[in-house]
Amino acid sequence: ARCENLEKTYQGPTGAVHALRGVTARFPRAVLTAVAGPSGSGKSSMLRILAGMDHPSAGAVEVEGMRIEGASWRRLRRLRRDKVGYVYQRPSDNFFPHLTVREHLQLAATSRRSPAIGVEELLDVLGIANRIDHLPSELSGGEQQRAAFAHVLASGARLVVADEPTAELDTRSALGVLAAIRQLLGSGVTFVLATHDGTVIRAVNELVELEHGLLRSKRRAREPAQLVEHPAAEHVAAGSRRDHTAVLEARGVSKTYRRGPEIVHAVQDVSLIVSNSELVGLIGRSGSGKTTLLNVVAGWERPDAGSVKVAGRLVEGAPPSWSEIAVLPQRLGLMEELTIRENLEYPARLAGRLYQTRPLIDRLVDSLGLSALQDRYPKETSVGEQQRAALARALVLAPQLLVADEPSGHQDFGWRNRVFESLRRATEDGTACVAATHDEGIAGYLDRVLAMSDGRLEEKSA
Repeated sequence: ARCENLEKTYQGPTGAVHALRGVTARFPRAVLTAVAGPSGSGKSSMLRILAGMDHPSAGAVEVEGMRIEGASWRRLRRLRRDKVGYVYQRPSDNFFPHLTVREHLQLAATSRRSPAIGVEELLDVLGIANRIDHLPSELSGGEQQRAAFAHVLASGARLVVADEPTAELDTRSALGVLAAIRQLLGSGVTFVLATHDGTVIRAVNELVELEHGLLRSKRRAREPAQLVEHPAAEHVAAGSRRDHTAVLEARGVSKTYRRGPEIVHAVQDVSLIVSNSELVGLIGRSGSGKTTLLNVVAGWERPDAGSVKVAGRLVEGAPPSWSEIAVLPQRLGLMEELTIRENLEYPARLAGRLYQTRPLIDRLVDSLGLSALQDRYPKETSVGEQQRAALARALVLAPQLLVADEPSGHQDFGWRNRVFESLRRATEDGTACVAATHDEGIAGYLDRVLAMSDGRLEEKSA
């Protein structure tokens, strides 16, 4: 694939958004290329054009010999059917919810293309052979992403375009996906990955860097780094330990699911106490039970055994208010008909506290880089920008407890630190925070690190 002077402009309710501005780049065959840059730099727009999902506003784009800029939608559909596979940024967007992984692969097998690698080998390399008869909703985010790669590759795509494919994967799972990609390069498959993940950037052959829609640099890596899982950073307490009041008290919490004849023990006898002004990190591989535990703590799911109290009140029955428990979910949940500013203000309007909270809203808008985006609608912003907006919305009422699921999953290095600085500041103002993450590089922001594996919890030593 190649593009010459590529431009993409979106016309939205708030005016024109210039996503790409005169970008020229090449994507060699059987090579792993990363398109890198901060949130809002134009990565996703470039990938959608390369995949034949959108037309450029100006410039020339050629993919597998087809000119994209003048192609009809029928020809673009044929390109996606015959030559290009696309992996969406949100893992669940890659599936039909009523089909199992096996049924998705069977559907892919009806393609006229021959896959570069056999389905059984794909499942083994991607580590999801034991999940083949499950629905997408029964998989963790990381498992869904790996299954999405299997689906695209099983259909025989020779160019695979993936948007932030490791954003919701733990380090080990990400390395597994990258190892599979490296193996497939030898079969003639070309990969273009949008990413801000340093693990991916170190592993690529070619790097295209974007910033504010402009090409900042394009270079060839001298030699991709070895795929080695580095040990977790040494834990450093973010602040001095003091006596605090317990906000979250979970006692003997268990949660199981039935999947046909199988019983999945997602959470097993977990007890947890988190005090006000405490930031606790919950780490673990995809599928370890982190999200289920957070859902139980937030009152979104009922435990099969045990109890959860927040500020001395049992979390059951009537849903808690935004000022009691605020949630930053992986799906974000921004309302598409409201602007970014209106989304942030929504909890304060519900509580009748908009006037009082405006100084905090302004501070969050500034610290999370949302000042220029306030009047845009969510669909006019990147997923990383939407994630920061969802975090700001969760914090506007200074909740007693904040539950955050992968709060930096779609952020580059700089914004990752800004996100955890915002969480740290919220705890300094009295909020208790539990953040599930696979990013072990943020240990310095945490008061405690808890590790989750197979539904069980243990505290990591400092």
